[in-house]
Amino acid sequence: MKSERKTTSVSQVAELLSGKQRIALFAHTHPDGDTIGSCIALALALRKLGKHVDIFCDMPMESKLSVFVEVASISTNFSGKYDLFVAVDCGDINRVGEFSGIYSKFAETLTIDHHGGEYYSKYNCLKPYASTCQIIYELVKELQIDIDEQLATYLYMGLCTDTGNFAHNNTDKACFMMAAELCERGAHMEQINRVFFKDISLQETKLLCRALSHMRTFYDGKMMLMYLTQTDLEEFGLKFNASSFLVQYAINIDTAKVGVCMTEYAPNVYKVSMRGKDFSVRDVCKEFGGGGHVLASACMISGFLEDVIEKIVRVVGYTI
Repeated sequence: MKSERKTTSVSQVAELLSGKQRIALFAHTHPDGDTIGSCIALALALRKLGKHVDIFCDMPMESKLSVFVEVASISTNFSGKYDLFVAVDCGDINRVGEFSGIYSKFAETLTIDHHGGEYYSKYNCLKPYASTCQIIYELVKELQIDIDEQLATYLYMGLCTDTGNFAHNNTDKACFMMAAELCERGAHMEQINRVFFKDISLQETKLLCRALSHMRTFYDGKMMLMYLTQTDLEEFGLKFNASSFLVQYAINIDTAKVGVCMTEYAPNVYKVSMRGKDFSVRDVCKEFGGGGHVLASACMISGFLEDVIEKIVRVVGYTI
């Protein structure tokens, strides 16, 4: 169902959720800390109100997320009857992934998102915040739900990861004030920092070495690109999503304005992750049907390796 371009306020969302008993939450495909933290935090909050809430994602979680107990309850297979579908941290309908078909056909839908994306649900709560977890935080306050240690941890997960551990330029006073309260409420800050920003397995370290060996330079070092094939992943016994952290090593090159990591998802189909410094990689990803943040975006591109690289280099070259 397409909606009017009218934003639903947090108070209106609280009223909407209060009137529903069975609610399905959808994390975005290729899930990250913000979509998972937001979904679990919202589910925990609504269950405190006696609601039946289930979370769905069309892809398995990264292994690092398995240390968080509640992640195990997220299902990759949709089933059940619900009063409301909620797309959490999904900037457009395609981010719902394989569930986009059933989502778009359902009458009662709600988007809660911070990307400034499309109005594809019946209700759309869109805020230009650093993370979707900040919207969930406001919603929890509106519903007058106590933030316990567990809830604080998942709210902190989204806030921390989408600000790059408070290092990205989307970090502002509101982020620090929210983090301060979550700290007081017992959020497991050290665990989240370690899991998302420090821990790396031996096999992932070997994968990093392989990706670095494939790194290429374009536009006098302003663009750095690395890639991994399915053969690389199989050699180290790793799944596709194990490469999600690698793109940071491309953008960390001091001359880089654009960092790219390509990972072969299926034969001749590549997941392309991009990071930027004072350069909108979101605009580049949109050219290939993707999107995300201005400085952190992704897309999927089909084709032979060298052809895909040539396409990306050409589009980046329009504006770099």
